[in-house]
Amino acid sequence: MKKAALFLVIAMLIAMLSACGQSGDTVVIGYIGDLSGSDAYVGVPPQLFLQDYFKDLNSKGGILGKQVKLVAYDMQPDNATDGVLACNRLINEDHAIAIIGPSSSSAGIPMADICDEAKVPFIATSATNEKVTVAEDGTLHPYAFRVCFIDSYQGTAAANYAYDDGIRRVGMIETLGNPYSQNICNYFEEQFTKLGGTIVDRIGVQAEDVEFRAQLTTFGEADVEMPSYVANQAADLGLDFQYIFTDGVYDNALLEVAGPALEGAMLTNGIYGENPAYADFAAEYNAKHPDWQANIFVYYAYDAVELLMYAINESQSLDSVKIRDALEGATDVKLFTDEHFTVDPATHNPLNKMVAIIEVVDGKFSLRDSFYPDQR
Repeated sequence: MKKAALFLVIAMLIAMLSACGQSGDTVVIGYIGDLSGSDAYVGVPPQLFLQDYFKDLNSKGGILGKQVKLVAYDMQPDNATDGVLACNRLINEDHAIAIIGPSSSSAGIPMADICDEAKVPFIATSATNEKVTVAEDGTLHPYAFRVCFIDSYQGTAAANYAYDDGIRRVGMIETLGNPYSQNICNYFEEQFTKLGGTIVDRIGVQAEDVEFRAQLTTFGEADVEMPSYVANQAADLGLDFQYIFTDGVYDNALLEVAGPALEGAMLTNGIYGENPAYADFAAEYNAKHPDWQANIFVYYAYDAVELLMYAINESQSLDSVKIRDALEGATDVKLFTDEHFTVDPATHNPLNKMVAIIEVVDGKFSLRDSFYPDQR
């Protein structure tokens, strides 16, 4: 009986250690991203970066005396379903103390309830829907955080900047059934009309639509916020628009598709990927990983892991609850792309996050302005 009791106590201690995400000299940090399919450019480059980051960290002694094991899972082909499966595996099987990602709101929203119940924090990289950190009823998800701005923040900032830039009439094209597209259009329209601007028309299209000439003729001479693939068709009709895009199209493919038709176009984003300050890091990364390029999703992951490291060092703990508390109190933290990152404790969103106003100049992306909405 004594041996049985002793064995039971030892088994309980092992289970407790595993539940804390620690096994011997190793601690697990999870990553959830698009690791396959057409969106692999969003998930694979950050995964490679995190592998490099923790390899370097481990060579210097790890975290609080522990070596870090990165466990990554794919959230393809269905972000909502596969993201939840990945989250459950990281918590219940791998006993991760924290999760970096996801990049999509469709995965982040259902993950929030799971992480709240398990008391394991996650830091979303580019999931912009408000409901990732704050539920529909306004309740804060205590274990959900993010390093990107939210849809309302971007839509409102884009409207403010457009109006300040002298634009008064806007035509909008949104993708039906896409919460990201519709949310940003909603917030843009609300703020732009509040400022005194006019929405000439707002047209809904299906994601698979490729023909827009009929819709474009209704815009006439209005300034337009619309997807990239309509630019060539507008040029064919002799229509000269000022284009305003959001971060969903910030990719060199935009320039390859529309080319000269986009000269002078503006877009909003949380990061200017061509920032000279990132050049050395990008060159080193690209040399290590010739099949992939350092992109904004790598930079978001860099910010997320730096925020996590701050919370661990600040709390001097590998306990998930204490890490969460430190994340909530993060103030004026230096990250890779942000010198003064601060978490809003009421929403777990960044406070006064910089909005990069990027312009197409000579067929390339160029930083036009660094826009801080709270300083407008």
